[in-house]
Amino acid sequence: MTVKRQSREKLSRLKMQAVRLAGLDLSARADNGDLEISRGLWRTMARRGLLGWSIPAAFGGDGARFTCILPAVEAFVGAGGRPGLALSWMVHLIVGKVLIAGAANVNQKKEILPGMAAGKRTVSIALSEPGAGSDPKRIRTTAVKKGRSYVLDGEKAWLTNGPLADLFIVFAVTGERGGRKAFTAFIVPKETPGLTVRQMPALGYLRPSPHCEIQLQGCVLPETAILGPRGRAWEDLSKPFRVAEDVLLSGAILGGLERELRQAARSLQEGKGEIKNDVKERIGGFAALLEAARELARGAAVLLDSGMYPTDVEHRLVSFHLIAKTLKESLRDVTEKPASDRPSGPDATGDEIARLIGLGMHASRARQRKWGGTLLIGKEKS
Repeated sequence: MTVKRQSREKLSRLKMQAVRLAGLDLSARADNGDLEISRGLWRTMARRGLLGWSIPAAFGGDGARFTCILPAVEAFVGAGGRPGLALSWMVHLIVGKVLIAGAANVNQKKEILPGMAAGKRTVSIALSEPGAGSDPKRIRTTAVKKGRSYVLDGEKAWLTNGPLADLFIVFAVTGERGGRKAFTAFIVPKETPGLTVRQMPALGYLRPSPHCEIQLQGCVLPETAILGPRGRAWEDLSKPFRVAEDVLLSGAILGGLERELRQAARSLQEGKGEIKNDVKERIGGFAALLEAARELARGAAVLLDSGMYPTDVEHRLVSFHLIAKTLKESLRDVTEKPASDRPSGPDATGDEIARLIGLGMHASRARQRKWGGTLLIGKEKS
């Protein structure tokens, strides 16, 4: 069997699994509360191997590439309309692939990856802080070296999958390099003395993805808890994580926009009278923009898999988010009902996709400034 055929078959299998998961999620949407639904589905996803998609085969996973995961995420949101669950799922996959498989030492990989693949371990990334977000200049959590140990103090917020996690990857300031804070990442077990998991107000969107805060007071960790190179966590872990997250979130956005486009076409079909040519042209234009966005997202995934310099991926993400924003705004006139008639909660797909696009645009504006700056000073590569 050729490599291309194997890849096609894996992609087909993953997409089928994703659509089946969407069906399970739809049937599970009762009034049990978001966190309970997540835990139940988390166990189901683990049994079906979905939590091991990105984990290398040597550690019990599927070893799937981003080019296979992206369309599967798109299929999941398109079929079930639940980008919140997709967010939790994607963060688990990215932490396993980019942070643990990509940066951990041999012992850490052996200890963590098989459990992540089997759904027995959930790892949450603890980067953002109250009042600081993910701005490195304002992050205050510190890790002070004491002998052969480190003592961590600080607070972290908006930890995706935090309430489900038994391990946290905590980013802490450990010094300064070139006039900037130097960060080190630590693997911190939930039961570490001095670590407290705290509830936080519900986000009100992207349900049922659970979030929490943690407080660290005198948490003593051995040097073996360090993940990746000391003092380079921001460059080597945070940035690659965020780029990979944006690439996979583009799949969720595509699935949601595809769902809205189908809804628009269905509404027009059910209307009275003949559909005029200008309406057909408008719907065709929506489809064209969606296809352009899809090509950009998949191109970004290909580059991510090939290990290309992050700038190449970021440029495609900038283009993707600009097109997605334009498409969403254009679809709004056709698909959105008056506010009083709109669904709320996990079925409010349109609102959820708008939020994801907004989050993506926030990162893209910084990338646009960087891109524009390189052009203005004549350093853009040919």
